Amino acid sequence: MIPFIKKYKRWLTVAVLLGLAFALGLTWRWIEGTPQYALYRIGSSIKDRDIDALLVYIDLDTILKQQGTEPFSALFKGSDSNAPLDKLLRPLGEIKITLIPGVQAGLTGLARQELEKYLKNQDNPTLPSAFLLLSLASFNTRNDLSLVLLKKDNDQLRMAMRRTAGTWRVIELNPEDTRQLIKKYILH
Repeated sequence: MIPFIKKYKRWLTVAVLLGLAFALGLTWRWIEGTPQYALYRIGSSIKDRDIDALLVYIDLDTILKQQGTEPFSALFKGSDSNAPLDKLLRPLGEIKITLIPGVQAGLTGLARQELEKYLKNQDNPTLPSAFLLLSLASFNTRNDLSLVLLKKDNDQLRMAMRRTAGTWRVIELNPEDTRQLIKKYILH
């Protein structure tokens, strides 16, 4: 056996290296197809302030449609019941807002524009590391749907991701979590 190894040492080395390269390629391809990788790419896109890379992993149109179809009662939940706005909207109850396609497209364009403006402004904070999102996340994945929970202290954001054409994309944000985070960090 030893004479065989000595005789074909160079060929065996090449074969082992090719096998390792093939295995690494398959492993990388598998990693790219996970929701964890998509969340990492979302974090790196935010950190690098790259709107185009970010929108590969976020379905902005679907998220805005989902956020816009919340009933009026959910939008104003927790408001002062004696406030004039609450008195005006209370009779609307569970009426939902449905936007016509042209308005929806305009809203998506406006949201993209505002997100891009935020990311391009170097004074606005982003993430210190793309791994930060991964460190805060827990995943519950079944088939082509993944429920993701980002939690730090008392703050949380629940979202849904769906795999389409091999890429995981955020398709839904929990409206209650979104509302609380906006109230705490943007409207404070």
